[in-house]
Order: sequence, then structure tokens, then C-alpha cells
Amino acid sequence: MAGIWGYLKEGTLPEDKNVARKIRMRSAKFIIIGDELFKRGVSSPLLKCLTASQAAYVIKEIHQGICDMHSGARSMATRILRAGYYWPTLKSDCQSHIQKCKECQQFGNAHRQPPETLHHMMLAWPFSQWGMDILGPFPPAKGQLKFLLVAIDYFTKWIEACPLAKITTENVRKFTWKNIVYRFGIPHALVTDNGRQFIAQEFEDFL
Repeated sequence: MAGIWGYLKEGTLPEDKNVARKIRMRSAKFIIIGDELFKRGVSSPLLKCLTASQAAYVIKEIHQGICDMHSGARSMATRILRAGYYWPTLKSDCQSHIQKCKECQQFGNAHRQPPETLHHMMLAWPFSQWGMDILGPFPPAKGQLKFLLVAIDYFTKWIEACPLAKITTENVRKFTWKNIVYRFGIPHALVTDNGRQFIAQEFEDFL
């Protein structure tokens, strides 16, 4: 992205006409704000463009650091975009990181069964089955809030959400009690992505 930065910041272009033309065309999707390069999104806010070292840090934190999700490449790339970050090799870097992750290669879900027809999930009643997930990290808000814990009822599609500064098992437990059990009763099932906070013994004992 150095070529785009140079063109937008100083109006400079490479001598190669084909390369210069591509940079001019691509630069329409970018903007510089306060010496920071951002990519314009079609259905999302501006995405901050990261350097190689910044990108490596974000990937590590979302995959096995603060979030500790150990999710797939596509899911991880989506989380990074939702958090407001971008770089050209985002998807391939996520895939490469997962391939080097020992835990993912050893314990990750490998699809070995042949394809078959999808089956509908039978839901007995409203608020009997919830899906829970953690979004972020987002740019910090007041109180250093940068994560969002979300729960969705499979039957009614009702959403419960809570902003968090830290993702801890205790915060997940409090959210489940206050926003689900206390308001809608004990659910028949909770569906998660098996993140560290959801499979902790403290949360298992609570359930």
C-alpha cells in the first residue's frame, strides 16, 4: 500500500504507466486521515490500514490472545474487518496463521464425513436455545469498552447484547444470568464456538 500512500499524500506515481494506472484506480477506495491510511468500505465504516507488524499483532490477539477464539480463517478475517482493520493480504495471512497454529491443527474440527442433505433444527419453544458469541476487539469506547457479547434466540431471533472491556468467564456468566436466565428462564441449550470463556470449568459449573 506504499504506492497508494505516496500518491494520496504527495501525488507521486511510479514511472511504469501500467502500475501508475492501477494505483490511481485503487486509490479511489482509500483516504488519509491524520497521517493514517484508511480503506473505504461499501457497507462498513472506514477500515484502518495496518503495517505488516501491526497485522501480525492483530491476528495473534484475535486468534489466540485477548479473544482466544481459535476460529477458522474466514471467521477470523471477518472479525478483523468488523474490528475496523484492513490490509491487502488479510485472508491469506489468516489462513497461513491457522496452518501454523499447533492447537488448531491438533484439535481443530476436520470435516471428514461425506456431504449430505442439511437438516432443519427443531426448536421446541421460544427462548429454549440460544447462540452466544463475542465480537471485537473494536476501537475502545468510553470505559475502555471494546468487545461485544451477543446472544441470539434461535426461535424468535431476539438479541441480547452487552459491551465489555474485558472478556472473562465471570463476565460471560453474569451476562448469561442477567440477560438470559433471569429474563427468559433456564435455556434448554446454549450454542457457542467453544471459546476459552465458554468452556471454562467455572462456566460449566454455572450451567
